[in-house]
Amino acid sequence: MNRLYACIISCGDTADTRSMMTVAHRFSHAIEKLDDGVLFDVSGLERLIGTPEQVAASISEQAGRHGITVGIAVADTPDAAILLARRSDGTVSTAEHPESFARLPLADLGIADDTRAVFSDLGIRRVEDLLAVPADELAGRYGREFDGIVRRLRQEGKRLLTPNIRDSDVSWSFSPDAAIDDFEQLIFVVNHALDGLFSQIDRMAMSTEQVDVTFGLDGGSSRVYEIRTSFPTLDRRFWLRLIDLRIGLDPPAAAIRSVSIKAHFTRPRPAQNGLYAVSRPEPESLLLTINKLKRLIGDDNVGVPRLLDDRKAQPFCLDSRLIPSGRDAAAVRLGETIGFAYYRPPLAAEVLVRDRRIVFVRTRRFSGHVLQCSGVWKGSSHWWDRSWRTHEWDVEVEECGVYRLCKADREWFIVGEYD
Repeated sequence: MNRLYACIISCGDTADTRSMMTVAHRFSHAIEKLDDGVLFDVSGLERLIGTPEQVAASISEQAGRHGITVGIAVADTPDAAILLARRSDGTVSTAEHPESFARLPLADLGIADDTRAVFSDLGIRRVEDLLAVPADELAGRYGREFDGIVRRLRQEGKRLLTPNIRDSDVSWSFSPDAAIDDFEQLIFVVNHALDGLFSQIDRMAMSTEQVDVTFGLDGGSSRVYEIRTSFPTLDRRFWLRLIDLRIGLDPPAAAIRSVSIKAHFTRPRPAQNGLYAVSRPEPESLLLTINKLKRLIGDDNVGVPRLLDDRKAQPFCLDSRLIPSGRDAAAVRLGETIGFAYYRPPLAAEVLVRDRRIVFVRTRRFSGHVLQCSGVWKGSSHWWDRSWRTHEWDVEVEECGVYRLCKADREWFIVGEYD
């Protein structure tokens, strides 16, 4: 199948790159951004749209819908498409008409000024004039490097289309007529915005795992919410509920004057279609449940326990970033670890000490002789925060288990149990 390339060149003083990119994305995913326009591969569209002239006309129609004035050309080689588009002056041209390419001036071909001046003196000013000169004579006079220009004249250039799109996100913004006090009033607008943003991302064969929501507030301040997942998804309903829960946890402090949404690109999540694959909950459901819990009991009270390098009464914190998603839950492997369950409140205990050694422990739940004992440790390594009046031991009680024993002043407590 013959290759076919299209080029869009801005006819204004400044190139509206975003609009031209949007037009190009409707026809191709292989796009190269130029200084003054875009070049893209439209091979195969003949079956969907028609002849190269009809393809160029369809591109022109889309450009008109976006309100941009551009030169458009369709040709068999990238060089021909670029040269024709830069000389089209807002019209549509294709290399199917040989006269349109033959009339191009030599100034567009990158020929050195002194060489072009010689050609001009000889009456050679356009492509058709230079094509009449034998290629061997041109190569003998100007060297083999002139072969590249000859190939461009014959539309046989070896230039390749090099996709160089580096856009990493798509954005949307909205400013209501009056300030809005409650985000709930913007739900329908945000829903429409997500639909448009995700449609653009889907056309680029990408996905997203981060959406940034920015509010412009009364008084000139702003508030940014960076909402992330541990898996890529374009499920609009999921993102809408997640945004609602996240903002509900910490709503903006003033009325909302404007809202903008930015969705960052990432590779799509591969589908798991194995016949014997283990069935797991969808990660979207897990993440929504976690955020509902955060809304009920607070952001700091949901997460995976993470040990701290401290000697404290409870040397751990809850880190929500460590919660495994549906994608990576299978990769989580529990090694030989010891769990610890804290008693809230601690159990009051009676302790028998003999020869400075703990020999017996009694609580309302259990009692028994102490088989092994380790300690004593100070209750906190943060000596600047509290006094050192708390002491702790780990004790193994006969036929009961291993416990953390604590003495505060003259009172004894069981603060937790090893599992």
